[in-house]
Amino acid sequence: MSTCAKCGACATVCPVFRISGRESHTARGKLHLLHTLGLERSSSVFIDIFSACLLCGACTRVCSRNIDIHTEFLEARTSFSSLTGPHAYEKYLARKLLDYPTSLAGFRILGRACGKILGNTLPRDSGLRLRLALFADTPFLSGEECHGEGGVSVNDGLTWFAGCAARYLFPDVLRSCKALFSRKAVPLHTPDALVCCGLADCAAGDFKAARRKAVRNIEILEATDGPILVSCASCYAHLKKYPVLFATDEGWQARSGKVASRVVELSAFLEEQSVVETSQNAQEKKKLRVFYHDPCHLRHEKVPVDKAREQLKKTGTIKLLELPDGPRCCGQGGLFHVAQPEISALIRDQLVRDVLELHPDVVCSTCSGCLMQWHQGLTAVDSDVKVLHLSQLLQQKNVV
Repeated sequence: MSTCAKCGACATVCPVFRISGRESHTARGKLHLLHTLGLERSSSVFIDIFSACLLCGACTRVCSRNIDIHTEFLEARTSFSSLTGPHAYEKYLARKLLDYPTSLAGFRILGRACGKILGNTLPRDSGLRLRLALFADTPFLSGEECHGEGGVSVNDGLTWFAGCAARYLFPDVLRSCKALFSRKAVPLHTPDALVCCGLADCAAGDFKAARRKAVRNIEILEATDGPILVSCASCYAHLKKYPVLFATDEGWQARSGKVASRVVELSAFLEEQSVVETSQNAQEKKKLRVFYHDPCHLRHEKVPVDKAREQLKKTGTIKLLELPDGPRCCGQGGLFHVAQPEISALIRDQLVRDVLELHPDVVCSTCSGCLMQWHQGLTAVDSDVKVLHLSQLLQQKNVV
């Protein structure tokens, strides 16, 4: 374990510390607790402090001592009981739900029905109102067209890891991703037996459950050939890290490494294969104002892979908007919004306010969790700005 210099670089980039101002919410604060108290003296308060971390990776990226803070915090969480600490039962139930992801489809149907019945009768600050917003129909783009005549060439189609949210909560994302490749007659194949990527289990420190899901996915993906397309940024980041889960198992580490080497992120694949070409005849007088939200799982990687902005610019019909201080975390963080709902909402609401000052028509991202957070944040302020996955923006020939 490297020694923290307590320089404070982590504090300057920590979304949680920016909101709470508590030293214990910085990486150096947590490392200090680990070094002085140790895990054997952990308590409910101790666990709560360690749950107040988005695991976004920002602190690891700027650490002057090159401490792998992300890994240290994950390993610390492995010693905590899954039913200890504030909101422990909510986190546990959320993870158990992902053990049976097909049940999410039922929640979507029920949520959509409740949303139509209750409509605007719920109070503006109602938590139920914000949750029902996740299941609303997307009253925007439709159709089965895509931009350009790109050069993608995959004879037998692509193996596609769509993620639980797209498969069961947001089927519009499934349709739009398929439409992106329809012009080149490239089918996307999603093996039915694929399960949750296991990111939530890993974030909770339940490596046993995370490995169990990883083993299942690896066994299925090994039976396929060629690239494995991943349209959710969080799923992509976790699949790439499968070999880390099996650091002490040489056999499974080798197998997971082969699968991870085939994983490709949606926007990077579109850029490499020229699926979306630059439009030469787009009208300049009317452009869709789009704020692209960078998923933290991609933004803080050492080797950047996110090519969403390049893809959006090629449409010729989109004006990209940027915050003056650069990209920011939305506060969703997988289980963070369950473990720390108040802080999560504060991070989200501040970002929403600042982005709305840019007057966007659409907020776009590739992370399912971020999209859900944006749906709730915009609903909380009664905004009619649309929230769309990257594929939903690119799938239609004329987006305005």
